[in-house]
Amino acid sequence: MRAVVAALAACTLTCLGGASPLSAQEPVVVTAPATAPINVFLDCDRCDFDYLRTEISAVNWVRDRQVADVHVLVSTQSTGAGGVEYTLAFLGRRRFNELDDSLTYVSKPASVDDETRRGLAHVIKLGLARYVVRATGAERVTISFAAPDATSTAKVVRDPWNYWVFRTAVNGFGNGETSNRSRFIFSDFSANRITENWKTNLSFNVSYDESTYELSDGERFVNVQRNYGVEFLQVKSMGQHWSAGMTGGVGSSTYLNERRVLRFAPAIEYNFFSYKESTRRQLRLQYSVGPARYDYQDTTIFLKMRETVPVQSLAAAISARQPWGSVSINSEARNFIDDPSKRFMSVGGEVSIRIIKGLNFNVGGQVSSIHDQIYLAKEDLTDEQILVRQRQLATSYRYFANFGVSYTFGSILNNVVNPRFGSNGGCC
Repeated sequence: MRAVVAALAACTLTCLGGASPLSAQEPVVVTAPATAPINVFLDCDRCDFDYLRTEISAVNWVRDRQVADVHVLVSTQSTGAGGVEYTLAFLGRRRFNELDDSLTYVSKPASVDDETRRGLAHVIKLGLARYVVRATGAERVTISFAAPDATSTAKVVRDPWNYWVFRTAVNGFGNGETSNRSRFIFSDFSANRITENWKTNLSFNVSYDESTYELSDGERFVNVQRNYGVEFLQVKSMGQHWSAGMTGGVGSSTYLNERRVLRFAPAIEYNFFSYKESTRRQLRLQYSVGPARYDYQDTTIFLKMRETVPVQSLAAAISARQPWGSVSINSEARNFIDDPSKRFMSVGGEVSIRIIKGLNFNVGGQVSSIHDQIYLAKEDLTDEQILVRQRQLATSYRYFANFGVSYTFGSILNNVVNPRFGSNGGCC
């Protein structure tokens, strides 16, 4: 009887134009084994995700932290030697709720990308081991240790450079066509020494920018800008919340009508959180005060060729990288002590928030109130000089902004890497 009913149902579906039971699409049901791999969400801006997915295949990589068993949150900060310290927070979710851990990996200044990604993969494997064991059982996990080097002996490493790190670079580019051409040359040098108690930064840069334009009357207009700057920073650690130091430098800029500028300012800073937490969260206040000496190329709008002014500044910085997203906000207020009406205020930053599953909101920008342009040249600029921005013009404000919303939906799994025809399926 059941066979007859099934046959009649199949015939009815065929007569009505429907698909027969043999050709109908069945619901796809994914059945996980009794010892299912753990779901891992990687939250890292500087990681080679394709490499990690191919190297660590014992877990399920997912696109949404809400369905993850482990949320790997990676934050970074620069080291004194010029490398990068990666702090990897392993945050347990769902079946591993409140089972958290943290590991670090430090890349060397001269490390190539392959060395860095292999080091990160190794640390991520170590961090995920405790979760994999709990999910699959110890009998399914193999652990091996490299044998110690028999020739190695424990000794204090002597640093012949005494923590000093130097870097130099020269860059240039050029482009052109029939009616215009440009060339740009930039060089910089830095020397840094960073220890637990002291931080010293020295830097020098020089640039030359030349652009040539052919105007409608056949004449050529040449725009040349020259700049150089020497900056120094010396900071002394005073516990986990306080630090004190001094900043200063000398510079020159044809764009800002500055033949020479000398600055020097002692400063003090307080961090409401411990400096040890700087990769995850910071709230810093910094105050500095000191003189600034200006020598101008052309007479300013205040009829001066040189002047010395006392400047004070208060700056605040907030940054956080958490499972819900990240925020980075910087603000500064400064003025001339002898004339507070000459002032500058600015606030800017970026915020990225995961609103709900798959929905992200990003906003960033900066806005400045400018009333301290004592360097402006008195002479009027030609239309050509204004168009190519040969000199800074008077303004009372400056701003820029960006924002965006993204929404991702579909399969939660993110394990497969297929590089054919490029990462996005294009030809190039």
